[in-house]
Amino acid sequence: MPAKDFSHDQVMMLADLVGIPIDDADLPEVANRFASLMQELDRLRDLDLEGIEPVAIFPDPGE
Repeated sequence: MPAKDFSHDQVMMLADLVGIPIDDADLPEVANRFASLMQELDRLRDLDLEGIEPVAIFPDPGE
């Protein structure tokens, strides 16, 4: 699914779900940045990752 413009209500709902307070004055900028981020993440779908092994970003606490 290509990135799209997200409504302010959708952005507020997502922010509420993860516990991030957003002031109404900041909402247009946050929505714009979120849409840009999603567009960049969509570009990852075009990469050929066949045969590439995943890498642990966060090591186990016991290591």
